[in-house]
Amino acid sequence: MKSRLHVALSVLCGTTGGPATYGTRLLAALARIDDLRITALTDRPDALAATGVQCVPLPMRGGIDRLRWQHVAVPRALRRLAPDVYHDTKNALPFGLRVPAVVTVHDLAYHTVPRTFPAASRWFLRAATRHAVRRARAIVVPSQATAADLARFHPGSAGRVHVVPHGIDPAPTLSPAALAEVRTRLQLPERFVLHVGTIQARKNVDLVVQAVRTLRRRGLPHRAVIVGRRGWLAEAALREIDRDDTARWLPHVTATDLAAIYALAAAFVSPSAYEGFGFAVADALAAGVPAVIANVSSLPELCGDAAVRLPALTADAIAAALASMLGDPARAAALGAAGRGRAAAFSWAAAATGHAAIYRAVAGAT
Repeated sequence: MKSRLHVALSVLCGTTGGPATYGTRLLAALARIDDLRITALTDRPDALAATGVQCVPLPMRGGIDRLRWQHVAVPRALRRLAPDVYHDTKNALPFGLRVPAVVTVHDLAYHTVPRTFPAASRWFLRAATRHAVRRARAIVVPSQATAADLARFHPGSAGRVHVVPHGIDPAPTLSPAALAEVRTRLQLPERFVLHVGTIQARKNVDLVVQAVRTLRRRGLPHRAVIVGRRGWLAEAALREIDRDDTARWLPHVTATDLAAIYALAAAFVSPSAYEGFGFAVADALAAGVPAVIANVSSLPELCGDAAVRLPALTADAIAAALASMLGDPARAAALGAAGRGRAAAFSWAAAATGHAAIYRAVAGAT
């Protein structure tokens, strides 16, 4: 009987966000592929327990400790495991790696919108990605937009880049009673426009609040609900949130509560200056929330015709798009239905199949 291909993946779950979601969902889907044996190297084995894969705990304290984790702890674990392929799911590879390697590059925002990153983070991310794309046998990206950025900033990666879109989880069905309970407990407005994501400069959260304030001045009853932790250069957004009662900010919510918030929203807005894929937008599509998006990077690719694209990243443009949508219930309903259909085309099973093919090719090339 032919032995299964042993693939070790590193998955950092200590910081919530797209890479952690990707790693967790991908592991669960890979575990269902019969000819693969999966091992996860992770800082949070508890977060991966539901995937059913073998986990090797590698604690990581964050910040500068990422370097020890990446270049000491991971190689030591790989020497013990001796996998056929190693896959880093977050833009970096250890120095001196002897195992055939795959790396996922989620985005290159630190190149395209550099001022939205601290100098030290920008330096680390650029250096780590430069080393990883040189060393990797295969580079996985979630969108054609990210593939184009790789070709521009790392032309030596040509021929090794594979576009494998992330999956999109179906939205759960919640009862009216459950929705009402969440609305009351979280003090959500009766009608609101939603934004989900870390509050940082490139997300343009301040523009969302300004746009909703403009609509309220024109007589619409909607407010903004902002869900996401505080990130770097969040001051402009927080000033807008604190200015009046236009916005309700929820820094942290449970996954169940977030699903209810999506279900209760009248519209979703993402005027982000850059996204490698856009998990928050994907969740809005899956929930059938009519969406307004920036016409940049991966977002048009993700949404197709199932969202309104902004002609400019300004508060006035957002206000105009929202006014047109919220003033036309039939159009909003059609966009919501189109979003559900669009989201259904992205599955984690398909993503896992794409990754498995890459692992086999990399292992076969040794």
